Amino acid sequence: MPYFLALCAAFTAALGAAFQDREIDTFSDAESKGFRLLLAAVRRPMWWLGLVVLVGAPVFQYLALRVGNLTQVQPVVTTELLFILAIIVITHKQHPGRLEWLGAAGIVAGLVIFLVTADSMGTQTTISQSWAIVITLCAIALVGGFWGFAHFSKAWMRAALLGAAAATCFAYQAAMTQIVAGVPITSILTQPALVGLALAGISGFLFFEHALRAGHIAASRASMVVVDPLLSVAIGVVVFNDKINHGPVAITLEVLGLAVMCLGAWRLATSPMIAAAGAPVVEQATPAETTVPEATGG
Repeated sequence: MPYFLALCAAFTAALGAAFQDREIDTFSDAESKGFRLLLAAVRRPMWWLGLVVLVGAPVFQYLALRVGNLTQVQPVVTTELLFILAIIVITHKQHPGRLEWLGAAGIVAGLVIFLVTADSMGTQTTISQSWAIVITLCAIALVGGFWGFAHFSKAWMRAALLGAAAATCFAYQAAMTQIVAGVPITSILTQPALVGLALAGISGFLFFEHALRAGHIAASRASMVVVDPLLSVAIGVVVFNDKINHGPVAITLEVLGLAVMCLGAWRLATSPMIAAAGAPVVEQATPAETTVPEATGG
């Protein structure tokens, strides 16, 4: 059940991102700076449709974490790229090439190897105040570092760094969701973790929007689908004590599975099909539209 719900979260995230990316790519440079990006976006009906669909992702994630743990749920996030590939095939009438198939196969094979080998158990939903402070400070430091380097980077690297910042926020949000998912529904509003969940979600959303505009979808998606599951697995094992098989052979296969999954995700995110589908639209003036300034008398 947690795997099915996690797949639903990945699907709604992919579909919502597709709607929003389609709108954001048409914004002018002036509209894409700072909070003007959000102000321009809220005037587009298709952007709102994407937002409504995107809301399904954290809802399904919450439901998945009520019956599973971070180590089970978050690696499935990488399947979002498979859904993006399917959406492109349907909407753009394109056929996957060798790189797309290799990337998709890597995601599926690596995910299966990791999940089967890890055989994760345990649904600890409470952590000490010390651990809460530690992961919060670490998340802030990582996000600040990614954002700082992105500020001095351009194009593809800027998008990748902003995508990594968004992924860090979403990994922290998943950790807070794990805590919230462990309390009765009637007590959710009294949980301090809900504040962290909301702030991380909003921050991740803003970084995600700017990552889409900073460069094409390949760069931001590639970093997001790698950073998010790796951070989440680390938090799950270290902070929430998710139990995984830890024999020498098991650990080797788990690392191999994660590596193959992340490599497949990176390959698929940077493949020609997905990269071309997410490339920003550049408007060029035609000769008829070009105006020549008139000379003024001096």
